[in-house]
Amino acid sequence: MGYRKGIDGASSSVGKVLETSLHVNSVSRNAFRIMKQSSAMNKLSTLKMTQKMLNGDDAVCIEKDNLKISFESLTDLGAGLKTTTHRLADALMIKFTEMGSKEQVVMLSLDEYMRLCELKNSTEMRKQVNADLKTLRNMRVSFQRSSNREQSMEDIKLCSEVKIKNNIIFFTFSPEFFIIMKTMPVMPYPEKLFRINLKKNPNSYYFLKKISEHKKMNYFKKNADTLSVKTLLGCTPELPSYDEVVNTDRAVGRRIIEPFERDMNELSDLLRWEYCHSNGTKLTDEELVNFNYHIFYGLLIKIKWHTYPELSRKKNKTAKSKKAAAS
Repeated sequence: MGYRKGIDGASSSVGKVLETSLHVNSVSRNAFRIMKQSSAMNKLSTLKMTQKMLNGDDAVCIEKDNLKISFESLTDLGAGLKTTTHRLADALMIKFTEMGSKEQVVMLSLDEYMRLCELKNSTEMRKQVNADLKTLRNMRVSFQRSSNREQSMEDIKLCSEVKIKNNIIFFTFSPEFFIIMKTMPVMPYPEKLFRINLKKNPNSYYFLKKISEHKKMNYFKKNADTLSVKTLLGCTPELPSYDEVVNTDRAVGRRIIEPFERDMNELSDLLRWEYCHSNGTKLTDEELVNFNYHIFYGLLIKIKWHTYPELSRKKNKTAKSKKAAAS
């Protein structure tokens, strides 16, 4: 596999991040932003649903594990929940985070968003943004937490009001969503996620988002740069399932493995990757010669970032108090 040289921008401080378990010391502003994250929103960003995938005009409900997304009617789904919807939600959350997570109303310039995504057609961009805002406005989220680090959501809306005025999006978080998200931790967010060609590389957004979430959540652990193929397949709605393929044309290599590798290679300006086994060993010559889906599905992916923000643990308040008392 060939890889291009990674981005190495000038670093600058992003300042103190409030209410987080980690502080970001410095970030290359050419490569990363910071964004509030939660298990519910991470899982939501792996979902896809369009009107073409549904029948009738009844209420729409999408479920994945402990997450449920609902719309009162098919019309409320708008153009659908898809990658552009997730990308816009990311941009709004980044604005919320970088402004200190204190304001319920988030403002995002359409011109800034267009530059961020490197879009050329302002008319089409505005049409897409309006459709995605409709989807976000009508969405209701339920989430059952599985650990004390998370917060449950019970049929809450993400926003209470949204409008575009003077070429600026005004996105008002619902009171319930605002209370939850302002206390959530932050993650370094690669700006590459905005620049991916969604038609040419439909899986790359989902792969990079999952890799980034995993890296931040496991930063101080040995597995921070190792994910399973199974995990990455589970985070993208753009690849068919194995059963779907074997029950049709059986072209597993062409429809699953090849697009998987193609869209992982699209991330080469940020990272290198390779297959490995659980103990870190590389594939044998025999496995390479006889490479098939069953070998592929059981493998791990080893990631090597070209550059990544340095994170530090948040100082424990109890420890700080004891140290101060001792002195």
